Amino acid sequence: MTGKPMSTPFSEGSPRGKRGRKLGPVTDGTGPAHRAWLEPLRASYLASGLTIGHLERETGWSRSKISELLRAAGRYPRWEFTRSLLTALHWPAPSMAYMRALWALAAREANKRTIWINSCLRGDGLSADDRLPLHFAAFQDLYRDAYTGYAHTFLRRRPDARRAVNDVFMLLLFLWDEALAGDNPERFAWQILRQTVMERTPHPDGSPALLEAAFDTLALRTADDPVAQIEESMRLFDALRRLPAGQLDVMVLLHLRGMDETAVAAVLGVPLAAVRSTARHARRHLDGRLRSAFQEGHPRDRND
Repeated sequence: MTGKPMSTPFSEGSPRGKRGRKLGPVTDGTGPAHRAWLEPLRASYLASGLTIGHLERETGWSRSKISELLRAAGRYPRWEFTRSLLTALHWPAPSMAYMRALWALAAREANKRTIWINSCLRGDGLSADDRLPLHFAAFQDLYRDAYTGYAHTFLRRRPDARRAVNDVFMLLLFLWDEALAGDNPERFAWQILRQTVMERTPHPDGSPALLEAAFDTLALRTADDPVAQIEESMRLFDALRRLPAGQLDVMVLLHLRGMDETAVAAVLGVPLAAVRSTARHARRHLDGRLRSAFQEGHPRDRND
């Protein structure tokens, strides 16, 4: 998150109206990304001299809803609601755009789905059809195929994979300044991609579904005994889907998408050495799981 200074549109000398009930504190447990936009909004409200009743008349939202938003109580608010309060408090356009980016980051912190975030932001003066910054367009062209391949591994239908990746780039466009400010836009973008794909992937037993991918392997297509190969592939893919997130991503990109280690490091935004180390840990993890599964399926004779 950038460290841009955030000033409120109202000075301390602004005329104050009659105050209503004192604004309560921010709810305990509110995340740092949420506070990053909420606290400047609260400061602007307190400096404005307005009351929640005034905001109700200006925005059309009920007093209870406005109070909840200003205290981070209840559900995470939609951008339309947040923007209406900022507009009533006369936030200038550049600050509004920055608050929008903070709102989107906080929505991700609140585990809101990418499709929900985009639906809130769509129609706010920015769409995927707008002229893209050259560096963003180059980033999109560079990684779209890798993103789509990863999404297809889990979602299995190409239209679903393309739709997920389009949603990722839509959200990333809103957050591009934040991505660049963090000095690792690849890692920033991959986290959005992974979250988007995983929120659309079934998770039986708490792990992402991957068994359908076992039926789309070179080993199965060239096997002399397809039935035996199916059983082996299903055991392998069941073990694969239970890997920790970082190990799973590396193994999918290396072995299911056929990318080399350098390309995997680039798309994940991690050092090449980290890819190699993660792959080694993943192989040991898989070997242990497959060995245990084999022993459970073929118990030794207790009389041996």
